[in-house]
Amino acid sequence: MSAQHAVKRAADGENLAVYEAFVRRKRPGYAKWAYSRLLSWEDAREAASDALYKIYLKRHEAFADANTDAFGFKILHDAVVDMLRKRDRRPTIAIGLAFEETVQPIAGIPSDEFEQVLLRLDVHQAVLRLSDRQRTCISLRYFLGCPDQEISDITGLNRSTIRSHLAAGRDALAARLHLPDDEKGPRP
Repeated sequence: MSAQHAVKRAADGENLAVYEAFVRRKRPGYAKWAYSRLLSWEDAREAASDALYKIYLKRHEAFADANTDAFGFKILHDAVVDMLRKRDRRPTIAIGLAFEETVQPIAGIPSDEFEQVLLRLDVHQAVLRLSDRQRTCISLRYFLGCPDQEISDITGLNRSTIRSHLAAGRDALAARLHLPDDEKGPRP
């Protein structure tokens, strides 16, 4: 074995260790975000695994990138879009998320159970009309209960950028749902 080959193998070993740490850190968040789009944990885990495999194939490029988290999130986003195309479906109302136990209660929900369901569906329809980044941040925070740091780990966005997208998303939702200023919801 030549010295050059030995150095290359050692570098590959380092990249594999970095990749394995990356996978341990990212897999749960990637699956959560994919679930918010695919509405199926099985599909979400498959998309996350597919994205992590593609990152493995591009690991030299990924770990040389200035923002590896954003590089990885772009690959995850593409994997989710590919899965939607492959299954010949489009994102729909997030009905599954509307009834998850992790969903935080919405302020001002009517007491009638039927009206609660209708309001939740309205909220999810309004969320689907947000910009991609606002929808991502709102879904991860309010539907899946992720704090800023976890959203940052998943998306590669700065925490201040996440807070900006959350604020803009809440304002857009309040306008779409015709809420008065005092009912816009919690500001973390």
